[in-house]
Amino acid sequence: MAGKVSGPGSGPPVGGPIDDKSEGPSSVGGPRFADKLGATDEAKRPADAAATAARGLTADVAAELAAGRIDAKAALDRVLDRVVDKQLGPGAPAAVRAKVRAALEDAVADDPLLSEKIKSLG
Repeated sequence: MAGKVSGPGSGPPVGGPIDDKSEGPSSVGGPRFADKLGATDEAKRPADAAATAARGLTADVAAELAAGRIDAKAALDRVLDRVVDKQLGPGAPAAVRAKVRAALEDAVADDPLLSEKIKSLG
């Protein structure tokens, strides 16, 4: 003999009882959304460190430029020299240094934002 068929609304829900204390889908597949937002701040730290290092690399040049002791071209030359020194080291072959320096000069000349900023310095 077959069992009685109940109407809608009777019996437990199909997925089992609802547990209000569960962490939901975020606990199943990975970090929660709020945790991802916190990771964003940590991801910015290397960029902040790079910006701080760049300011340290150029602070004295900026001070000389502001005081009028050097012009914008001299300031740019000093900054490019420092970047080449920092990236290659002082013992790098002259040909390599010249190639990297030329590439940096081209990058600055080809970037309209940088070009405008440099023009505004002088």
